[in-house]
Amino acid sequence: MCNRPPRRRSAVTGRCDHCDWTAITSSYSQMVKFYQDHIRANHPRVWLRV
Repeated sequence: MCNRPPRRRSAVTGRCDHCDWTAITSSYSQMVKFYQDHIRANHPRVWLRV
């Protein structure tokens, strides 16, 4: 029997260089989606790289 505590997943954090948006999630791929959704909705010129 193992008496080790359950393994905790590390949090992935993200922030926007264009505003005060921040997010915390449990996976990198989910953070990428959150960030891209934020950029597309709130900073369309950055999203389109115009």
